[in-house]
Amino acid sequence: DKSPLFVSGVELLSHAVELYSQGNERKYKFVILHLANSVELILKDRLIDKGVSIYLAKKAQTIGIWDAFDELQKVGIIIAERPVIELLIDDRNTIQHRFGFPNAETVFYYLEQTIAFFKRFLGDEYNVDLAEVLKLHLSEADLALIGLAKKKEDEYSSLDKLFDISPESAVLQAYNLLEKKYVEFIGVPSSLKSRPILLFRDAEFTHLLRDLASKGYLSENAPVKFTLLREMRNRAAHAAHFQEGFLSPDWAEALNVAREMLMALDKAAANGDLLKRRESSLESDAQAKAPDEGSKQSGNVG
Repeated sequence: DKSPLFVSGVELLSHAVELYSQGNERKYKFVILHLANSVELILKDRLIDKGVSIYLAKKAQTIGIWDAFDELQKVGIIIAERPVIELLIDDRNTIQHRFGFPNAETVFYYLEQTIAFFKRFLGDEYNVDLAEVLKLHLSEADLALIGLAKKKEDEYSSLDKLFDISPESAVLQAYNLLEKKYVEFIGVPSSLKSRPILLFRDAEFTHLLRDLASKGYLSENAPVKFTLLREMRNRAAHAAHFQEGFLSPDWAEALNVAREMLMALDKAAANGDLLKRRESSLESDAQAKAPDEGSKQSGNVG
């Protein structure tokens, strides 16, 4: 797409990534400004594509983002990410008009959410791959930083760069990658993928860690290590609920644990171990349900 709004939106998104990757706290507020503006531009560009004017009646001023949401809905385009975008816009306005200095974790949260929105929106509405668009503007390292690397080693090595910027964000990103990879490997049905998988509550994940350890992919104390990763992830995600001195954070060790588990999942999948285990697990589930179904059928006949 060569339209000025599309090009400007992508350039602002790219610049936001570059600014964040520098790790300069003084520039974090500009990341927020660029992200919010990039979203507004891409929404308005889609309205223009649909033949809808983005200008207010009798005024040389364009509509705001809330009006853009309403106009898009009128032409059948629903923005599922609207709640997060509204928070982003609100924080942008606070920074613009009343100053503000967001921390690295907050900025990365908005960066991650905006990237997810663009990836979904460009795919659905423009039939365009975000990674292909951004590679014209960003380095491989920056693409890896936002999870758009083509190679797994780049994806995992980017965690180190993110760690230098914000250890908390790196641990959150690594934990999210672990959840995503686990969902892929256990073959969650597409109808259930929208539901969050809570690793620390999933008995099969704990069993999987023990299984990987028994086959030599992980160390024997993998379940204990995962407890550390879970605690550090919770601290990063809910920092306001942790008092100083309550838990001595070991972000580096938590990241090492996540990386070890990610690599173990990759190796096991390459050897077919995870797939075999999942198939046997499904067979066991089916056998466990068979007697109950048989009993129901017998009861109906009787």
